[in-house]
Amino acid sequence: MTTPGFRTNEMDAVVECCDFVSFNSLSQWQRLHPNVAGQISCGLRINPQLSFVRDKKYDPCRKHSKLGAPLDQVVSLLKGRDGTLNGVRGIHFHTNCESESFIPLLKTVKHIDRHLSKLLKQVEWVNLGGGYLFEDGCDLDPLFEAVALLKDKYNVEVFIEPGTAIVGDAGTLVASVLDIFESDGKTIAVLDTTVNHLPEVLEFQYRPDVLNDTPGGKFEYILAGCTCLAGDVFGEYRFEEPLSVGSRVVFLGCGAYSLVKAHMFNGVNLPTIYIQRGNGEVEVIRRFGYEDYLSRMGGNISAADRTRNNSSGVTGPQESTVPYSAAMQPVPPAE
Repeated sequence: MTTPGFRTNEMDAVVECCDFVSFNSLSQWQRLHPNVAGQISCGLRINPQLSFVRDKKYDPCRKHSKLGAPLDQVVSLLKGRDGTLNGVRGIHFHTNCESESFIPLLKTVKHIDRHLSKLLKQVEWVNLGGGYLFEDGCDLDPLFEAVALLKDKYNVEVFIEPGTAIVGDAGTLVASVLDIFESDGKTIAVLDTTVNHLPEVLEFQYRPDVLNDTPGGKFEYILAGCTCLAGDVFGEYRFEEPLSVGSRVVFLGCGAYSLVKAHMFNGVNLPTIYIQRGNGEVEVIRRFGYEDYLSRMGGNISAADRTRNNSSGVTGPQESTVPYSAAMQPVPPAE
């Protein structure tokens, strides 16, 4: 586990839940390491000060980064021999984001090897971080070389965090069209979801993939969310078949950074969560309602109101979440 936000009063819980912790800064290491020393394996997150990501919003190694102890500061401490780094059992770094190549990872490991060889001889493990997509057909040789360098030269355990590479395609967001109209020569399709269910669309101008979106499709739509936010727009998409009120629109690759960041702005409900079993059966895992919205504001809902809400069948906009086989079939609009 690593976070810039470790709190002193939470460290006992961290010890109970984790085997490995990487402190995010030298200050954090000095303040909090004594509280957990000997109970879990403690490491230090390093900022290698080696950037590969063009967009600074995604770059963990950007100038003035909050993520990791700057490499030059760590090197200086190693030269000074003041004992600050005594007890460091691991090194963690993370230099990339959604990379299709492992060459930057190999360059980072060689960079760390050149500058922190003394520290690497002291530690027991190295966490290579994430930011790599592991796409089909990608060249894994640079990854193998990076791991071999660390294990053969320093005899350390090596971790990697695939993250999105594992769970990204494990989830979809299925919406229904609520309204279609023309605006300044383009067709707007308003959906019963919002970019607030996929916040990175707004935060980082991310354009999610949509099932049946075709570059040369005959019918073009601006897919928009249903809040009052003018920028609640997913982007422009083309389909071979026209959309209509009730059509399904399926956003792909929503297994990561979606519900964990989603919110209820404008009172728009969170998506109902379903799981599709291996045999094709679909099971409801969680429905959200007004009680969830109210509780976020510190409010309560009476037992009578709870019963009335449950009996009404009003559970939120994403009741249309269904398997792919039925995803694009039209449904009647909500009453």
